[in-house]
Amino acid sequence: MPTEPILIVGAGPAGLVLALSLLQNGIAVRIIDKAKTHRLGERGAGIMPRTLEVYNILGTLTDVYNKANPLPFSRVYEPPGGTKALNTFHMSPYIEPTGPCPYKNPVTLGQHRHEAILRSHLEKYGCHVEVATELLSFEQHESHVTAHLVYDDGEKQVMESANFPWMIGTDGARSIVRKRLGLSFLGETSTGENIVLGDIHVKEGLDSEFWHNWGDPARKIASLRPTGQGDNVFTFLIFGREIDHDKVATGREEVLKAFYEISGRKDVIFGDLIWISNYRPNMRMVDKFRKGRVFIAGDAAHCHTPAGAQGMNSSVQDSFNLGWKLALVHKGLSPPSLLDSYDAERLPVIAEMLNKSTSLFKQTIKPGATLGDSAWRRDGDLQQLGVNYRSSAIILDEEASESVAPAAYNSGSETEARAGDRAPEAAGLVDITNEDKSTSLFKIFGASYHTVLVFSGTVEEHTALAEASKKLPKGTVHSVLIASTADEVTTQHKDLFSQVLLDPQHIAFSTYWTPSDSLGVVVVRPDGVIGARARDVSGLQKYFSGIFLEA
Repeated sequence: MPTEPILIVGAGPAGLVLALSLLQNGIAVRIIDKAKTHRLGERGAGIMPRTLEVYNILGTLTDVYNKANPLPFSRVYEPPGGTKALNTFHMSPYIEPTGPCPYKNPVTLGQHRHEAILRSHLEKYGCHVEVATELLSFEQHESHVTAHLVYDDGEKQVMESANFPWMIGTDGARSIVRKRLGLSFLGETSTGENIVLGDIHVKEGLDSEFWHNWGDPARKIASLRPTGQGDNVFTFLIFGREIDHDKVATGREEVLKAFYEISGRKDVIFGDLIWISNYRPNMRMVDKFRKGRVFIAGDAAHCHTPAGAQGMNSSVQDSFNLGWKLALVHKGLSPPSLLDSYDAERLPVIAEMLNKSTSLFKQTIKPGATLGDSAWRRDGDLQQLGVNYRSSAIILDEEASESVAPAAYNSGSETEARAGDRAPEAAGLVDITNEDKSTSLFKIFGASYHTVLVFSGTVEEHTALAEASKKLPKGTVHSVLIASTADEVTTQHKDLFSQVLLDPQHIAFSTYWTPSDSLGVVVVRPDGVIGARARDVSGLQKYFSGIFLEA
């Protein structure tokens, strides 16, 4: 097992998720951030359902849910000075969860709290973010990357040069890693459409039940969203073509002037300003996520408008896609070519994400747009449950019928359980290898192994599958037989498979393998994506031959 750590530059959600993914795969990590302290503020607070599923696999979901809040209803108020709501609406109307999709609704959690939860999970592995540590430059070699760092030891700045087998830049939109790699950053920078945003205490005048909005999106608007943490902190946004963004962003007094001018609500009394930013929307992305032994992920690879809450969530999924692949290659279990799939799978998703978020933003601020109209709705594809990798070269689907791959955001991919889609949940299962305990597939998937689900078939077929699985690297595959009744299970089956589950209500069968009278094999990757659907052991071997050096 290699012991040298992989270097991650940048400790936002993308960097932290990547670090946790690697650690759970037994890979040492060093994660640095040039900020002297951990960042404050809500920032990217919207967490989409697909990210919640990622956190379920990583084991952080309970902590996130305990801190998070549902998105509040939004209120739009009458012209300046009024307290009467002209419209009350929900940007993401509640959707009843279903069996395959138990997390159907986004939640909000300030990024500083969000990051603190992820850091606490890193610390369980003895990994701590090194703050006040900056990457100055680096050189690539055939077997390693030499990084030149500077850090503050409390008394002086110390220079350090160190070698790492791999390096990943998750260091934001101004990424030094991206710039040093010389990667293109194609797209556009919005002019005159800045957003002044930040967090501020509200002492009086507003309740924390609603997201409050005043003004005309095309001209000037003031918005205050409660953070839901019981500390009377609201996130504010002030924007519009008639706003002097540079002036408003100079500090608390200018923020208050702009708010009172737009809203007319002098009854709202503010406390301290916590942080402020003059954000200029950039719609940009790289044409590749990797050069040699250096990768980028998250905002370092793509900038976006805040519309739709796609950026941070896409960043998390960048990292989760890369983590398990990099771990296998670093261990020498997979060929370096496996890493090519990171580009191939994520680039189409990011391109479509940028199109969606940019279109939403422009609809929101276009002349004639009104607060609360359809342009403000945030549901459907934006949940990211339909993000898929069906066109990926490492995906195998022996049951596929269409020849043309769907869009990267595809509503059918939420529940169709095709290779390349998210792996749906299936509850109501009974684990007969563990005292007949109730369980579900979401309790079985893991970030460090492939889960092989076997439906129906004969003992001979099961034996062949088990023998093929045993030839794969130890600890990389968790095999599960799913049977309809206990009569189908023998003592031999319990020896052949890691787990044997009963599916008395046919929930897993109906979700994953409709022809319940014939053998079916479904492989779920460590990132919760279906890697393969195969009819027999040869299909299983074909899939894993594209993943492992020996399969």
